[in-house]
Order: sequence, then C-alpha cells, then structure tokens
Amino acid sequence: MFAQTIDRYAAAATFRIDEWLVEPQLNRVSNGEISVHLEPKAMDVLLCLATNQGRVVSRRDLVDTVWSTEFISDSSLTHAIADLRRALADDARSPQVIETIPKRGYRLVAPARGAPPQWRTDRRLDGHPRPLAVVVGNEVRLETRIEFEESDHHLVIGDQEIPLIRPAIVFGRGQGADIQFRGPEVSRRHARLHVGTSEAVIEDLGSKNGTIVNNRRIDGAQRLLSGDVIGIAATTMFYRWLPVEPTRTRESH
Repeated sequence: MFAQTIDRYAAAATFRIDEWLVEPQLNRVSNGEISVHLEPKAMDVLLCLATNQGRVVSRRDLVDTVWSTEFISDSSLTHAIADLRRALADDARSPQVIETIPKRGYRLVAPARGAPPQWRTDRRLDGHPRPLAVVVGNEVRLETRIEFEESDHHLVIGDQEIPLIRPAIVFGRGQGADIQFRGPEVSRRHARLHVGTSEAVIEDLGSKNGTIVNNRRIDGAQRLLSGDVIGIAATTMFYRWLPVEPTRTRESH
C-alpha cells in the first residue's frame, strides 16, 4: 500500500520533531543556535515520515512519493536518510529520530508536535494526482485504489489490466502522468488517451521516440478499436473496450 502522503505546499507550516524546529518552506531544521539547511528531497522524505509518524514507510513508497516520476538509483533514498541523520544528530545504531526497519523501510520514532496532517492520499508531494499505474517494460504495479474500480475501457499490459477511470489519460515519465513509465526513452508527456462513452482516441504529444499503434507510428490523433496494440518504448499494451453490465434486479414471477 502506498504511504500516506501530503501536499507539500499545504503542509508548509512549521512543526517540531523532538527539540528540532522543522521549516519545510525554507528546507531548514534548527535547534537553538544550530541551524541546518536540507536538500529539498531530504526535507520531502522527512515530511513523509512525519506524516506517518510511528508507522513504517517502505523504501518503495518513499521513492514513489518523494521522487515520483524521476528515474533514480536506490542509493538516492539512502543518501537522503543519511543527510537527515547528520542534520538531526541522529545515530543509525541507536536511533532517536529515524529508525531503519531491516527489509521494510523507515519510521519516525521521535515525537512530532504539530506535524503535518494526513493530507489527500491521492496526491503526491508535488500536488499532482497519483498515477493509475507505474510501468517498467511490461511489468505493472497498480495504484491500489483503482484495483476494484469499474470502467468500460482498459489497458492490458502483460497479465495486468488497468481500468481507465479518468477521461484523459496521459502517458509519460513527467509530473502528472496518469500511466507513469520509468526510463529515459519515454518522454515526460509522451501521449494522451481520451476516453469517451464508447470510444477512445490516442494522440502522440510530440514524443521523441513516438507512439506506435498496430506497428505503425501515429501522427496526430487516432481512434482505437478494442484489441488494438499500443507501443510506447519497450512496453506493449492492448486496448480493450468491454462495457460494464448494469446491475439488474431480478423480477419475481
């Protein structure tokens, strides 16, 4: 399950972690005469942990929440945690602020006063809605909220179906992408799929490597038929239209 997250700007008010004053807008933590400036990503990690204080936040959730659409190495989070511990004078071997939970993630163990509330869980720290799915090649991880949503329109990648529950679906690796791809070969805003009542239209958004439909690179918008094959970089997707049957009440005879 994704971590509980916050809107970074809505949670810009100062708060305290133990004796430390945390000022998100200034990327600064201070304790008396000691004042330390944090890198923005390290502050975002601290905000995410503070929003979930006392609970374990997995490494995967922290990366998805803080770095969202960026292609990063696993060491980026490790460095951010190390920076936070240095700034907060914490010791990984005897943690008083951030505890490492082996093979699971991290949790804030210090008391947080006036910490950011648990803001909308469908928004990341950058304020954009969470993606419907994250795609790496032909591997898909669904955002858990949409698993049981109903839609007439689906994308099928491998053995995973993605219900298209938004009227406009942006494919890409940039901020705000609804289907989020990992890898530099996909443009930040690569393509957009418009979903209507009984039809879907896909358009390339000027991507560098193009959008492929049925083995042909499209130029402009193209209507999709159920069963059409869409290719973006190394990912192959099948569009499927299958109207959801309305619930009927059985009549007594």
